Amino acid sequence: MAQIVEKGDWIKFDPDSKELVTIKWQQDLGSRQEAYIALPYSVKDKEASGSLFIQQSLADSFFKKCQKDESDNPLVSGGYKIQVDEAFQYGQNNEKTLRFLVYHNKANKPYQHRFIETTAFSNIGNKIVEVGASAAPAWGELLKKGADLTKGFIGDYLRDF
Repeated sequence: MAQIVEKGDWIKFDPDSKELVTIKWQQDLGSRQEAYIALPYSVKDKEASGSLFIQQSLADSFFKKCQKDESDNPLVSGGYKIQVDEAFQYGQNNEKTLRFLVYHNKANKPYQHRFIETTAFSNIGNKIVEVGASAAPAWGELLKKGADLTKGFIGDYLRDF
């Protein structure tokens, strides 16, 4: 079974690989949108990686929780780490082999596929593959599928840990 990020895991990321994305969705009979910072992450002591989405307006509070990563791993050298806790939500595919993280106001209720579409059709998808780890080839395969990618995520809200 593929390894995925869980509550309590430490994730590592390089803020220099960030990309600003806009997530749009419908909620309470109205259109909503929010700016997010998208980053690839890897999981410390696991062969797992994925995308991390940080609501831009909460970036300061997010980075206050982070620590400098003292890892020897050249892929995240000079980066940061943070422990996954209840402040995060996540989305995953039906097979539970791929998971992405979202740090945002939990009153926002976009469906998972809004984040997946953004990842698939932006540069962040290519950055995930660069992270390496065992999950990266699976992400790479999903990214190649283009629009078909969202079928496994449509209709599901983000989940709490």
